Amino acid sequence: MKRVLFFLFLVMVMLLVVAPVGAQEAITVTTSQFTCNFRKELLFELDAQSQVPITRVELVVEFASTGSFRGAAKFEEGTRVHATYTWNLEQKYLPPGVAGQFWWEITDQAGSRKTSAKQPFRVEDNRFKWQTLSEPRFALHWYGGGASFGKAIFERAVSAMDALQKDTGVTVERQLQIFLYDKRADFLSALEPVVNDWVGGRAYTDHGITLIHVGANDLSFGLVATPHELTHLIIHRKLGDIGTAGFPRWLDEGLAMYYEFVPPQLEPEYETILKRAIQNDTLLPLRTLSGNFATDARQATLSYAQSFSVVDFIYRRYGKDKMAQMLLEFKQGNAFDDVFRRVLGVDTDGLEVAWRQDIGAKPRAIPTRAALAPTAFPTFSLSTDLTAPTPRREATAAVTPIARAMTPAPVPTAAPRAAANPLTQVCGGGLMALWGVVGVALYRRWRGARG
Repeated sequence: MKRVLFFLFLVMVMLLVVAPVGAQEAITVTTSQFTCNFRKELLFELDAQSQVPITRVELVVEFASTGSFRGAAKFEEGTRVHATYTWNLEQKYLPPGVAGQFWWEITDQAGSRKTSAKQPFRVEDNRFKWQTLSEPRFALHWYGGGASFGKAIFERAVSAMDALQKDTGVTVERQLQIFLYDKRADFLSALEPVVNDWVGGRAYTDHGITLIHVGANDLSFGLVATPHELTHLIIHRKLGDIGTAGFPRWLDEGLAMYYEFVPPQLEPEYETILKRAIQNDTLLPLRTLSGNFATDARQATLSYAQSFSVVDFIYRRYGKDKMAQMLLEFKQGNAFDDVFRRVLGVDTDGLEVAWRQDIGAKPRAIPTRAALAPTAFPTFSLSTDLTAPTPRREATAAVTPIARAMTPAPVPTAAPRAAANPLTQVCGGGLMALWGVVGVALYRRWRGARG
């Protein structure tokens, strides 16, 4: 009898110990993996089993920069399942460099639930053998040139970021990514389908990623385009969604041009056209440049030259602290004139008057406010417009505009926070399509990395 009681006691102990473990491990994950087939799809796969049929499997993707996404996986119900979720990059595009983590939420017929361990993932354009140089603020990826090619561009970008950070106090909280594509066909095939084939660069500001067409034999362009684009990304992330909705185009582009070189300098072709406009009294009104820039090659070049000149004037006249203050004001979504009055003591018109006097231009009669609406021209800044290209420095290089874009929101369940449509802002000279308007000169400079 004692033996029977002892045996029953052991059985009870075993049940108390094993039962919770069994309940906890009702669902078991045997395999969870991610495969990137850029530019076609991202494939998430899961193998799991349970004592009763598994009835629901959901994939959860958390992006490092734009929120999370949840989608139902495909599988056949059973005690052992192979579930898949295919992220179609044709429909829900993500650029190279996007990273984050993913996991699975699994439910079986008995109501048991299992959340798998979180795993990292990264979207890679694995068609090419990339070379990379990086520091905490940004990483530069290229495959077309040698080590010296990438090193020269990387060092120029580091200098630009050092200067921008010192002057404005803007910091980079998450590493930015820049991909330089050697061949135009490679570059275009890396973009989402909706992009025009004349675009020469595209910035996904929500993710802090820029793709640029920079050939291995076009180092001079890469030295300018890369710091220009980095400046745009940094300023955009500093201002956030609210600020960039009300950021003057001339200030956005002027800052990007200002940090192309350290110390700052205006390239000869821009200097020439600016001086000619001063002499001929054909400078563009600053309020017009608060909106989009012209698509005409000469007007576009002048727009960039003036933008640089006004930013340079603000630094010289008012000081670097004032620029930092303005960025903080714009981040709050304050109107142009309110920001300028509060920080500089003048509105847009007053700033233009002081700037024109400083550069030796004739005073401009300020029209009535009703006539001051910015012209709706494409531009190279942080907007939803396509930018027109401006001349490149060299007469043989192709101009290709940079399109600025936020990633389209993924569809099924809860999509990451992003723009409903890509920002098709072109920051540079996309010469291919604007060929007739821009001409051979534009095929040179591609102020396209603008934006």
